[in-house]
Amino acid sequence: MQLQPLTILVLCTGNSCRSIIGEALINHLGEGRFRGLSAGSHPTGQVNPGALAVLARHDIFPENPGSKSMDDLEGEEIDLIITVCDSAAGEACPVWLGDTPKLHWGLPDPAHATGTDEEVAAAFEATYQQLEKRLQALFNVSLDSLNEKGLVACGEDIHQQMGDL
Repeated sequence: MQLQPLTILVLCTGNSCRSIIGEALINHLGEGRFRGLSAGSHPTGQVNPGALAVLARHDIFPENPGSKSMDDLEGEEIDLIITVCDSAAGEACPVWLGDTPKLHWGLPDPAHATGTDEEVAAAFEATYQQLEKRLQALFNVSLDSLNEKGLVACGEDIHQQMGDL
């Protein structure tokens, strides 16, 4: 399995919040070992300002963030796909055809948060924290000894240990 850099695609439906945060975290925390991409099955066409605000609060400033379709990544070599749609809330997860290893880290969509500005910001912060914890745990695994199935199993274990939001 290719190890340097490992390209991780974060998929959700709209590619405006969770997947954008995930992509930015992978690129920020990955230290050259990981490269993050994001896309959606039905992209909104714009990045949610709340996603950019939570990243900025953590001094992460992604280059040219954009809401894009999975089709825009045709021909891209992907090593791992992480879906972040919230199937518990009835969201349909995007389907990536092919044999790329996939794992699912379901997270509520902060774009649907309501309430005061502070409550909405807290929903984005919760998403950020959950993704950061999971990605840090994944990045701490020695990938040298893992094959594709082991990588997915490791990612699933991380998700179960961290629990759903």
